[in-house]
Amino acid sequence: MNKRMIISAAGVLAGLLSSGAAVYFFRPGLIPGWTEVSDIEADQHAKTDERGRKQQNEVGADLDVFVVNLASAGSGRYLRTTLTLGVADAHKKEKIKEFVGPIRHAVIMYLTERKVDELIDPLGKEKLREALHEHINEAIGENLVSNVYFKEFLIQ
Repeated sequence: MNKRMIISAAGVLAGLLSSGAAVYFFRPGLIPGWTEVSDIEADQHAKTDERGRKQQNEVGADLDVFVVNLASAGSGRYLRTTLTLGVADAHKKEKIKEFVGPIRHAVIMYLTERKVDELIDPLGKEKLREALHEHINEAIGENLVSNVYFKEFLIQ
């Protein structure tokens, strides 16, 4: 009788553990919030970029394609690029639309002053990206743009 009780208790315990594991893996939403990682902990473990800064959530504001003549002594060379501007939220993304004219003007004027030799090197592309970030914020009149990303970059 004592053996049966131990075997029955072990069977019930094994059943409960396997049921709990199944719920944990297949239906994690049924488990209370205290087992989940909080938003604060998730923010603490946010990815950092190569400079060690915390990467913030950004909303991308896409700009139309830019095709410009590059400054060169020889035959004409062209740059075709598409940019995405990183902004903090959707409200600022809408605000970017108000400044598309000045932004495009600043980008085109800056790009036409660049030479092919500057842009071939990856370091040159990074310098270009940083300079465009600065020029775009100057054109807007405030630090609305937090980052500039190349979606396309073609020199011909």
